Amino acid sequence: MTDTSGKNPYRPGVGVRPLYLAGRDAPLRRFGAMLRAAPEQQANMRVTGLRGVGKTVLLETFAEHAQEHDWESGFTELQPAHNTDVAIAGAIGSLLERTRQRLSRLARLRAAAGRTLGSTSLSMSWEEVSLSVSFGSEREEDLARDLFATVQLALARGRRGVVLLLDEAQLIHDERDRRGEHPLSLLIAPVVALQRQELPLGLVLCGLPTLTGNLQKARAYSERLFRGEEIDSLAQAQALEAFTRPLEQTARRAAPALARAVAAEVEGYPYFLQLWGSELWDAADLAGVDRFTPELLDATRPDIYSRLDRDFYDPRLATLTPAEQDLLLASASCPYPPLRSADLGSASAKTPGNVNVLLGRLVQAGALYRTRKGEYAYTAPKFRDYLLRRATA
Repeated sequence: MTDTSGKNPYRPGVGVRPLYLAGRDAPLRRFGAMLRAAPEQQANMRVTGLRGVGKTVLLETFAEHAQEHDWESGFTELQPAHNTDVAIAGAIGSLLERTRQRLSRLARLRAAAGRTLGSTSLSMSWEEVSLSVSFGSEREEDLARDLFATVQLALARGRRGVVLLLDEAQLIHDERDRRGEHPLSLLIAPVVALQRQELPLGLVLCGLPTLTGNLQKARAYSERLFRGEEIDSLAQAQALEAFTRPLEQTARRAAPALARAVAAEVEGYPYFLQLWGSELWDAADLAGVDRFTPELLDATRPDIYSRLDRDFYDPRLATLTPAEQDLLLASASCPYPPLRSADLGSASAKTPGNVNVLLGRLVQAGALYRTRKGEYAYTAPKFRDYLLRRATA
């Protein structure tokens, strides 16, 4: 049935699932295969990508698929304040507590509906696990015990295991000083220790490309602990589907030339496809037309870029210090990609030492990530275009 109510079918936003999820079948299949291979194989995945590629939406879809595979899932978004040993332990502890409460409610609902609960249980006790595993600290052992109890409850409630899905995980990293804070190691160590006892426990960390380096520093063998899943922009055919499929249940259509123009202009990035579609929909409302055309795009483009800069780029720049902002703005005049520290030294009035310090801070802030020594890339797609627009505004 066609919807003629005029409701905009496009959904630009943070972690907002589009009406049609295009181009993510392969990572979903690999996620399902990872769960099926557990606990004999470690169920850990690292999901990385630039901002706006749909990582959060994919992670939430993972949670749904976990439930379909009879795994209990726990999803949370990490914050900068979680980057200490105490804070990460508290955040994961709260997540596990919510998961156990949900499992208990599920048991009551199933019992009320007369459905039989599964009788699967762990074949070992916590004492057996704690005797066979050497934990690095009391806090690590407390977290391991909490994880064990959650898996035990999940199995008693007929689930096959528990998988934790943590978004914005690049915010958690270890300090170099061995006496400093090591929240990432604290998170990983008890999970891996329990997995070695073949507990059905999974961990998915999702974040910006800096997550990969953080994991490598925390655990030199992290490439063997985590299956890498790099999420990129959509291919042309997938981008066309993502743009046109939401219109199928409406009275509007997009001219093929317009759809191809949008897919090419946004370079296949999912958030941009939703934003372009949303703005074109509103423009069609104002113009009283039922077809998206290249002419409508030309007329709407200034509004599209104004909203893009205001909603997507400006907030990222606003969180930086004046010195960090100055360096980013200066980077627009440098050759790209990649962004080289030597070029930045020439483009800005800052000393090489200051440039290197600021680059480190920009990586820490999630504005840049290091691709190799002395070379960097922006974490937001088409960010250089934004900086050039700022320079000419």
